[in-house]
Amino acid sequence: MPSETLPVASRPSFVRAMAFTCFLLTAWTTPGPAQTEAPPAPRESRIVAPASTDPLVVRRNANAQANAEYRAARKKSQDERRAALGDAHARYDEQISNARINRKADRTAANNALKATELDKTDTRPRSH
Repeated sequence: MPSETLPVASRPSFVRAMAFTCFLLTAWTTPGPAQTEAPPAPRESRIVAPASTDPLVVRRNANAQANAEYRAARKKSQDERRAALGDAHARYDEQISNARINRKADRTAANNALKATELDKTDTRPRSH
């Protein structure tokens, strides 16, 4: 049979080409003995831009740093103030609750003293009806 009458997938040249392609793909994707070792990790290198001499850039960077320091100081101050206010509020609440307890105890003591004096002042004379 001539190769022109065969379908493309069954032609000998096509089959050989596909086999060769599969071989190349397999050889390329499977690691060989030299590829099993891990390559050395690349050293970390950081590229640092040189300091700019442009006065506007220098001023911008200085302003940014000053603003960052100001924000940090303000936040620290606010946190300290909030903590102090929280402590003061807790002390105030404790003083109020102690004052309420003392007021209740004073009222109870005064009522008990009044009742005791009223009992002492009662007439011991017999009542006539």
